[in-house]
Amino acid sequence: MNKTLRDALLRPLMLVVLLGLLVVSLKVVSGWWKGELNLKDDGNWLWLALFPLLLVVWWKYFSVFGCKEAACLQPKDEER
Repeated sequence: MNKTLRDALLRPLMLVVLLGLLVVSLKVVSGWWKGELNLKDDGNWLWLALFPLLLVVWWKYFSVFGCKEAACLQPKDEER
């Protein structure tokens, strides 16, 4: 399997996994914030600790703000 095909298949799969983890983590964070969840039960502390890390990974690799591909960049000014 060549690199471009592998990247084309792997990137959407990684995005789905990342968004799934973010949803679970967000549910735990919001439950903890409201006082409904105890962090000592069922490893909730792990989801709370992973939340900022998952956000940073999403921001850097999957959001339009961290995108470094040519389609995401602004065109060069013709006047300069």
